[in-house]
Amino acid sequence: MTSPYKDTFRGTAWYYARFREGYPEEFFDLIKRKFNLLKGNRVLDLGCGTGQIAIPICAFVKEVVAMDPEPEMIAEGKNQAKLHHAQNIVWIEGGSEELPLIKERLGSLKLVIMGTSFHWMDREKTLNELYNIITDDGGITIVGNTSIWTRVPNDWQSAAKTVIKKYLGEERRAGSGLYQAPSRGHEEIIRESEFKRMEMWQYHWVVSSSLDEVIGNLYSTSFVNPYILGDRKEAFEKDLRETLLKINSSGKFTSEGDLGAILAWK
Repeated sequence: MTSPYKDTFRGTAWYYARFREGYPEEFFDLIKRKFNLLKGNRVLDLGCGTGQIAIPICAFVKEVVAMDPEPEMIAEGKNQAKLHHAQNIVWIEGGSEELPLIKERLGSLKLVIMGTSFHWMDREKTLNELYNIITDDGGITIVGNTSIWTRVPNDWQSAAKTVIKKYLGEERRAGSGLYQAPSRGHEEIIRESEFKRMEMWQYHWVVSSSLDEVIGNLYSTSFVNPYILGDRKEAFEKDLRETLLKINSSGKFTSEGDLGAILAWK
């Protein structure tokens, strides 16, 4: 099977590990409680990035399998795991389309978590494959954060989007391609699957970031991919810095958004 993945997150892994929003303690408390996770359980982090979920959750389960189709994400994730002394993570380069090929390697799983990744997958097919490898008392968690593209922007975010479009085009990018938003919500897809019981959870966050953190976070995304910017990266960054400092010369920028999770059981 040939993976459809190309370069959506190529060049972003270093920034992803250092500047991408993580997940709050409340989220991990939620899934521990709702799925009754124990030290003997195994968890799959599908679309793991650099381990923002895999590394924290490995402390209270037997093993985490962390999968991502971008090799740079896997390499950086391994580095981060060493820094955090997380030794019970198995890293696999691959995406959801590889699930049928590695069922035996994956074994049985209590929980599969997809952090800001489900929208990149063939969602119906992925749920069908996952249902067969999750234990009868287990389930899935799909969690996602709002971004500068999906929430109502404040003044500095609007200005940042203008600069992004100047260098990368009017439409939202996904690496060298364009992003195509799913036509139906995740909840509807899950309701049509074999995962029947479902709960929703939401967490509102507010954060103040330095200019370097703002830029680093943008470089962690598929729509401001530094690999795609290429030799325009220096000009883009200079333009963005000057634009944002005109809005707030202190170099501090506040943003807020919502982290939402869908929990579903077999």
